[in-house]
Amino acid sequence: MTTTVPTPVLPWWLRGLSRLPLPVLYALFAALAWCTRVLLRFRWQVTCDNLRAAFPQRDARWIRRVAVANYRHFGEMAAEMLAATRMDQRELLARVEIRNLELLRERLARGRPVLLLAGHQSNTDWGMYALGVTLGFPLDVAYKPMKSSAADRMLVAMRQRWNVNLVPAKQLLSDLLQRRHEVRAIAMLADQSPRTSEHQRWLQFLGRDTAFYAGPEQMARATRYDAVHVSLRRVRRGHYQGECLLLAEGREALAPGEFTERYARQVEKDVLAAPPEWTWGHKRWKQRREAAAETFPP
Repeated sequence: MTTTVPTPVLPWWLRGLSRLPLPVLYALFAALAWCTRVLLRFRWQVTCDNLRAAFPQRDARWIRRVAVANYRHFGEMAAEMLAATRMDQRELLARVEIRNLELLRERLARGRPVLLLAGHQSNTDWGMYALGVTLGFPLDVAYKPMKSSAADRMLVAMRQRWNVNLVPAKQLLSDLLQRRHEVRAIAMLADQSPRTSEHQRWLQFLGRDTAFYAGPEQMARATRYDAVHVSLRRVRRGHYQGECLLLAEGREALAPGEFTERYARQVEKDVLAAPPEWTWGHKRWKQRREAAAETFPP
């Protein structure tokens, strides 16, 4: 296996930062995370409110400790994302282990695509890169294009460096139909709020009434592809472990909503195992079921 991959074109200041040792990047981005939390207080109240609602049995001290760790986690992820622009495959794979990968490979080897689902838990970028260079099959990932075309091109180049092809989420269904005979893994992170989508399912998640995208379930039902969940967790700083878990067989007869329920339960399990590593600053529960019913009547 080759251990060199092309470096994406970055702005000069990012190129300079990326050459710094990872411990130095950690220190720089820890300072940035501190400024974001303490000086700007960006999403601090949202983070604490979400944690209090998800863990009502925990005291204020625990909530604050996890919230602080959450900011620190995102600072470390930013440092690791930048470090990955000059990292080689050998170093990445020494830091990220994907267990039970044969579950995925065996299904792809049968000649049919596989749906991959995960949550915004831990370092999804490094997990995605590790899959891209070890899977042995094409990996396409649904994403939301950035508003800046220059930033979007840079993001695409950073992913392509690790054999990851990005597909705009709004084009994913048509892409599935057009390329339905290509053997590949199609990955989605579907644990964000579907405020602008009429395709929603409401479930209890982390103790709250929560809307989930119904798109993955609809795709699984329409394509009859097997679905695999990738659970990722941090082992220690700069080192991660992922595991492939069967979510649903393609030919399995599921009741409406059961696929999304299984996905939500797996994401919930991952979040509860490592609370600081999820996106608590996201306004995940801004949408209310009653308001959604008025906007998107059944």
